[in-house]
Amino acid sequence: MKLVGMTRWVRIDPTDRRRHNGSVGGRVTARWALAGLAAILPTALPAADYEIGPGDVLKVVVLGQAEMTGSFAVDPEGMVVFPVLGKIKASAHTTLDLERKLTTLLADGIFKRPQVTVSVGEYGSQKVFVAGEVQRPGQYALKADRSLLGLLGDIGPLGAGAGHEVIVVRPPLPAAAPPVGEPALPAVPAPDDAVLFPADAQAAAARAADAEGTPDAGTAPAEAPPPAAIPGLPFVAPGSEIFRVSLLELQSGNPERNIALKAGDTVFFPRASQVYVMGSVARPGPYRFEEGMTVMQALTLAGGATSRGSAGRAKVVRIVNGKKVEKKAKATDLVQPEDTLVVPERFF
Repeated sequence: MKLVGMTRWVRIDPTDRRRHNGSVGGRVTARWALAGLAAILPTALPAADYEIGPGDVLKVVVLGQAEMTGSFAVDPEGMVVFPVLGKIKASAHTTLDLERKLTTLLADGIFKRPQVTVSVGEYGSQKVFVAGEVQRPGQYALKADRSLLGLLGDIGPLGAGAGHEVIVVRPPLPAAAPPVGEPALPAVPAPDDAVLFPADAQAAAARAADAEGTPDAGTAPAEAPPPAAIPGLPFVAPGSEIFRVSLLELQSGNPERNIALKAGDTVFFPRASQVYVMGSVARPGPYRFEEGMTVMQALTLAGGATSRGSAGRAKVVRIVNGKKVEKKAKATDLVQPEDTLVVPERFF
């Protein structure tokens, strides 16, 4: 990585990335490799795009002016106190914006052609919440790139029970108040073909119920839908955006998976899913799901079919849209989280 000036970075050639081999046995290496990958993969956003906020500490360098060079904290009102210039609005500006602003102010009768650079020394204004199968859950400050992979580098190794994916829950933006004197717009029911997350489905159902009016006195009220939640995460606000990211794809360097985080996001690492192998196998029971696992690999973990078992007639039982679906399982088929593989006995 080459440093240009004070705050500019050059992206690394993506052909230099190493890809994970995708094997089931590589999960421990994958968890430890995530932290190191944060230093070599391209960032989601350049540092110059970081939006300054209260709690950040800025490093300002004015070339040739030692008394104006130093660290400056952004106060709760978003202001910094700068020598000679006094209080200056810093929040809601990027570091590049603030560089230009300071340069313009210092050039106005103070210095001739001042050279100013601004970088963030400490990130404290934009935070996300990390929960689930991690060793150090809690609040984490977003860095300049705001990337998911960069956050993983700060979190460090995941817990032994972490699964194959990470879930990012982004709360909805607060609704803008209507202008004074104007009535609020009525809620519009979602179209029948809309794709809704569980939290959105609840909101749509509530709007539909309101549109139908109050039920008659003799009519029993409709049963309320169950609360929207992700297993292991107790609450998801209605209208939240939910992003499911494969850790294997993220580790492999897929830039589409290295999403840019926003302040207030919850980054959740669920417990590993299971695959259940039942019937005529040596060791029936649950086994940890790994992305890319095939039917053959799952049967191998269970010790293979017994002398009375028929692996060629194995079937997979899967829940699809709340319904149980059974189908013949080929050895090369990929299994999915919470699948059940059943190996029947041979015909004699």
